[in-house]
Amino acid sequence: MDENNQTRKSGAVAAQAALQEIEERRLREIRRRKRRIRLAIASVVLLVLGTISTVVTLSIQTQLDFSRKADRSPDVQIAGFDGTIIKNVQGHYSQDVSLITFPKRLQGVFIAASDPGFYHHFGASLGDVTRIFSGTDFPGSTITMKVARSFFQVPDSGTVRNLEELLVALWLEARFDKDTILRSYLERTYVGSGIFGITAASRILYGVPAHEMTLHQAAVLAAAMNDPVNFNPLHFPTASAHAANIVLQEMATLKMIEPEQISALSRTVPQLAPRIREDGYSQYVIDLVMDEVARRVGYTSKDLRVVTSIDTRLQSMAEDAVSEVSRLRLKPRGADQAALLSISPDGRVRAMVGGTQYDPMSRNRAWNVRHYPGRMIKILPYYYALNENPDPAQWVPDTRKEVEGWKPVNPDRQYRGQVSLRDAFARDVNTVPVELTHKFGLDNMRDFAENIGIESPLSDDIRTVVGLDAVTLPDIARLHVLSLNGGISPDVTLINAIRSTGEGQPLLYQRVVREQEKMLTDEAMLAVNSMLAGVTDPQVRLDRPFVGFGALAGRGSDAWFAGFTADLYTVVWVGNDDKSRAPAIRPDVEVASLWRLFMLDASQGFSIRSVARGTSQRLVEQDGVTDMWKRNWIDPNPPLQNAQ
Repeated sequence: MDENNQTRKSGAVAAQAALQEIEERRLREIRRRKRRIRLAIASVVLLVLGTISTVVTLSIQTQLDFSRKADRSPDVQIAGFDGTIIKNVQGHYSQDVSLITFPKRLQGVFIAASDPGFYHHFGASLGDVTRIFSGTDFPGSTITMKVARSFFQVPDSGTVRNLEELLVALWLEARFDKDTILRSYLERTYVGSGIFGITAASRILYGVPAHEMTLHQAAVLAAAMNDPVNFNPLHFPTASAHAANIVLQEMATLKMIEPEQISALSRTVPQLAPRIREDGYSQYVIDLVMDEVARRVGYTSKDLRVVTSIDTRLQSMAEDAVSEVSRLRLKPRGADQAALLSISPDGRVRAMVGGTQYDPMSRNRAWNVRHYPGRMIKILPYYYALNENPDPAQWVPDTRKEVEGWKPVNPDRQYRGQVSLRDAFARDVNTVPVELTHKFGLDNMRDFAENIGIESPLSDDIRTVVGLDAVTLPDIARLHVLSLNGGISPDVTLINAIRSTGEGQPLLYQRVVREQEKMLTDEAMLAVNSMLAGVTDPQVRLDRPFVGFGALAGRGSDAWFAGFTADLYTVVWVGNDDKSRAPAIRPDVEVASLWRLFMLDASQGFSIRSVARGTSQRLVEQDGVTDMWKRNWIDPNPPLQNAQ
């Protein structure tokens, strides 16, 4: 009995062991199967990642330009809208910066200004990575990230480009030593005024080789590399010098220089000795082209061809008109400066004169200098009102009452109680634009101005609608040309296209019209043209329908005249750089004479059309890319044909 029990127990144990072995075998098979599946998945993932990495790498590589031209700076051929050569310019690009001859103390200036931790990171900071995924434009703060950005053939922004720049920065750190990366930074970084890198900048701005710069001169360039717009030493010398002084203080903090050296090295203005060739008034066009090329293309070693929208015939007329009227009528009456900007209704610049004489240390008064606008900007609330009710005869209050803490005063100090929009604009009253702004809301009006394209900041003071805040000529042009461009605010641009020279070279930039919201209704446009017809000074005459009016602003420091035909808008500013008054200058006389002299000549060859008819005809023809200028123009002075 016991023996049988023992046998049964032994059999049960054996069976259990067999079952356990079978179960373990099954589990091992499952684990092996799972491992094979995981291995297969991992292989697929690695294959996909490898493929993506290869595609991304190849994609990035096609966007990069590592070429260098050590023998000379690239040439830039600048042409008018029709291909007529304006000028061949040698670009201001640094070549072959050598850290062997460039002193360590000067190298330290740029490291202190841009990336004190340069020798201790692997290409990007934690802040860079955070900003990349937050969608910030141009987030790279390290020298390596900035160098990576400079290698892309066409500047861009956005999360995808930021990630690409991060990958290139990491690759640069893995492939090259820190000195090579620093050399590229000193060679390729934009300084402003179309200048790239320290060797070109030191030669052009200081007249000395880079290795002979003082610490403060190097600090000026280092500050400009961080902000080439606001710290451009030619245009903002005081701000530039102050920024350089801060760089020197940072060097002392990093123990690169002794603290007691700061006061001896600091300056209130940079030590400049500009070496820029002057080419008369058209140099303002050349300078702006070079600055725009730097913004659109960045550093390059390739020769470029830039097709602008400039009409060389109109440019010559504008230069002659500014020179003649300034010499005979403006300077004798106390106004030393004048600026002219002429655009076609689609926003392309056809002529531009930035001052009565070219000075490399003066900013372009026709482009980025702000002037008090006065009546030039008062049309803004009228636009808004006519969008709501397109009747220029509608009545509005004309009374002197306090609005948002300010009591407007009319220029003639007369108040009629009620007045039509048309009469209010013709009389240049202050009460009506303020009343309209109060009615519709100042915030709405400022948003409206921004949507139209006024880029200069407008304050939250209701007086901004009567000219409290200074604006640029392009701001005024975008505002006035609305009714000429189908109610859409155009991009005011100078460049049509940029490409590398040589057969088969890629197009680097092409002007394309952005889709924009219509800012004026069709009914409002008709009302605006009707209203403007009543303000045109009868003493100013052309041989065709036109609109034109003047303004005196800034307590007499800024005089304007602006107007348009069916084909051309032109705005003229007259005044002094120090904002001193020129009381003898009258907008409707001296300034109007400059506007009229130019417009009379510039309009020749265009068919005589009403403003409204020209607008509707043009909007049907334009495609947003092709420059349609002079499509219906007939040369009034054709070249003589040889007699047969």
